[in-house]
Amino acid sequence: MHLHNDNDDVKDTVNEQEILDYLRKHPDFFQRHVTALSELNLPHESGTAVSLVERQIDILRERNVAMRRRMNELLHAARANDEIFAKTRSLNLALLEVNSWHELNEVLATHVLVDFEADFVCAHILEADLALSLDHIQHHFNELPFSHLQNSNDAACTALRQSELEKMFPMSDHDESGSAVILALNLKKGAGALCIGSRDANRFAKEMDTLFVKYIADILGKVMNRLAD
Repeated sequence: MHLHNDNDDVKDTVNEQEILDYLRKHPDFFQRHVTALSELNLPHESGTAVSLVERQIDILRERNVAMRRRMNELLHAARANDEIFAKTRSLNLALLEVNSWHELNEVLATHVLVDFEADFVCAHILEADLALSLDHIQHHFNELPFSHLQNSNDAACTALRQSELEKMFPMSDHDESGSAVILALNLKKGAGALCIGSRDANRFAKEMDTLFVKYIADILGKVMNRLAD
């Protein structure tokens, strides 16, 4: 009777590891022993056996497809970022030319609503010693109507009910739900926020990248400080 020794498994494992280590140290092994490739068989998913060469070709083909897919995704993201950057640059250049609150109101409407294809935009200012009530710029004396939706971050993306949309974008008509990104404005007097909204409740999701819109809010805050002086 042959008694199974646990050391046999350990020995086999060690030997296999030594083989793997050797092959890794000598990647040209099969180039020097070409016939060995045709003698090695690997089980295929369908149950049939294929040579190691065929299996390697399949693996390389699969990796090539995955790499092309990943490359296409990266190119698509790069084109999208280039387009957003161009629109952001155009908006910021227009903001730098603004000399009045009415001009600022028009720039927000033209660039944010048209270029960025948003459904709503409104900048809210709190306790800034101003008296503004424009289509896209609102002044408040007590509190911002959406302060409960803001957090400690400079930007917050959130889904909104109709009542919340009406307070955030008071000059527009609204459906039952939507979404918006709320961007804090760095103002010398009072506080403020730039709100960009959509009728699509999923347009501004919590995981959305807000790098570009934060940059817009930074420039907008500086323009507002200049106009308030």
